[in-house]
Amino acid sequence: MFNFGPGNPDPTVFPSRELAEAAQRVIQREGPELAHYPDQLGVPALRRVAAQRFERNHGVRPPLEDIVITNGAMQGLQLCALGLARPGDAVVLEEFEYSGTIRVFKQYGLRLIGVALDDHGMRMDALAEVLERHTPAFIYTTASYQNPTGTTLPSHRRHRLLELARQHRLPIVEDDTYGDMSFEPQSERAIYTLAERGEVLYIGSFSKILGPGLRLGFFVAPQPLQSRLMAWKIDGGTSALSQMIAAEFLGAHLWQHVETGRQSIKEKRNVLLDALEGEFGGIDGMHWSQPDGGLFVWVKLPDEVDRARLRELATERNVTYATGQAFHAHEQDVPYLRLAFGWIDKDDIAVGVRLLAECVRESLPSKVVVA
Repeated sequence: MFNFGPGNPDPTVFPSRELAEAAQRVIQREGPELAHYPDQLGVPALRRVAAQRFERNHGVRPPLEDIVITNGAMQGLQLCALGLARPGDAVVLEEFEYSGTIRVFKQYGLRLIGVALDDHGMRMDALAEVLERHTPAFIYTTASYQNPTGTTLPSHRRHRLLELARQHRLPIVEDDTYGDMSFEPQSERAIYTLAERGEVLYIGSFSKILGPGLRLGFFVAPQPLQSRLMAWKIDGGTSALSQMIAAEFLGAHLWQHVETGRQSIKEKRNVLLDALEGEFGGIDGMHWSQPDGGLFVWVKLPDEVDRARLRELATERNVTYATGQAFHAHEQDVPYLRLAFGWIDKDDIAVGVRLLAECVRESLPSKVVVA
């Protein structure tokens, strides 16, 4: 199986032994605390880790009282849909967006208004036009290493986004789930750090540096913005045991572990980009992103490709990928696909791309000449 589908981190760097040791220490030391319901804001030790991590990445340390631990970053999205909007309200977001985000917002009855992207993320001219025609509940963006396109919004666009949000009196929800997966020194600061308090709600995750199975994320928001979300956080609290174990491990090994994960993912990205150039370089109308972070390469297919046939052929060859349609705000069948490179074994990448290239060529009309 050549699995380019799941947006998961590299399983080979999952710290099983270290987490087991951390769990043993935590249970011996904190066992009686597990007889209580968790604090709705989260375990203070993990909230401190989130604050330290934010400061290291973005140069600003958010107040501890502004940080709330969630059941994965996905719960943060659910709380935004419930606390910042009502069914029938519109939400503005990138035209291509993580399929899970799309499902959450639609599940809660929100209307999605996609904004065109280019190689540098959401286009601010397109956003300005959208905001002249619509009044959304909030603006949602993945400004760094966007899923699925891999784009990063440059500084001048981040400032312009803030200007437009202020002009229309709209909150911004900034999803920085992939912020730690940077292959080069981070050059762009979180929009949260450029804004006044209360203008931006920041969402982060521990899933991409540990694993989605832990279901640990967080959001950063001051009052009264925080209260609008907490009114809907009625889950009894995020697992205290998971939080304690993560805090125990990350408190001592955070940056060493992040760097190990980054290097592993970067190596896979490089193998993937080399393979794409070698296999697809001669096909007209085909190009792909060159991400400097995150877990995804966004591939533009020739318009002539029979996408249903391509999927059928790829399945026969045990190659999986995510279709462009899955990420389109309005579910349009677009000539794109997403290749995730975190989960797949590095030694399988080149063979998987070669097989995918065979499928693409066989899915082109016979009149199309391929070099």
